[in-house]
Amino acid sequence: MKQLKILFFTASLLTIHTLSAQDDLGSSLSADITKRIIPGLNLSLEEDFRLRDNLSEVDRFSTTLELSYKPWKFLKLGGAYNLINYNHETKGWEVRHRYYFFATGSYRINRFTVSLRERFQSTYRVGVKETSKRANPKLYLRSRLEVEYDIRNCKFEPFASVELYNTLNDPQGNKMNKLKYTAGSKYRLNKRNSLQLYYRYVNFKDDDEGNGKHMIGLGYSYKF
Repeated sequence: MKQLKILFFTASLLTIHTLSAQDDLGSSLSADITKRIIPGLNLSLEEDFRLRDNLSEVDRFSTTLELSYKPWKFLKLGGAYNLINYNHETKGWEVRHRYYFFATGSYRINRFTVSLRERFQSTYRVGVKETSKRANPKLYLRSRLEVEYDIRNCKFEPFASVELYNTLNDPQGNKMNKLKYTAGSKYRLNKRNSLQLYYRYVNFKDDDEGNGKHMIGLGYSYKF
């Protein structure tokens, strides 16, 4: 087990070192706390801080408040509000209000868990006018397919996912305009505390997600 931990963190450091040579490397540091209100109903608060431009420029600060409910073991429903302070590459700091609703279905096959999440998202940019070429708020349907693997007698839980972004109100025509690939691992410190380290690649960036094609993310979670 000790050797596996050393291998995991060594590989993580090598990945970060290799990607640091990229001009479009970004990072995300996040922390969230989750409170169970009643069985199946959870309230969570997350803070996220991101860098871009090879980790040389602040990209955003954001706060998310999410409520989720699991009516059955295989289904999770929820919604959230996300307040974003975004550092636009040419216009400076701007405030964005985002809300979303989602449904996630999951199915376990031996030690693998496959899940599909559909998420409706609306993002309003304060002070930005809607034009014939630009919608405000911008609406998306985000579809994510994820696979997790439960290693026997191990605190590591590797995962990989692909996410498709489909515009819903693009004045120039709705389409899938973004793909997001993520691979990483969760690590359970104990029943309440866990860490998550991942690498993410996005094939396209725009005014709404301008933090680079490559990203290294580190997250901390606490449940009570």
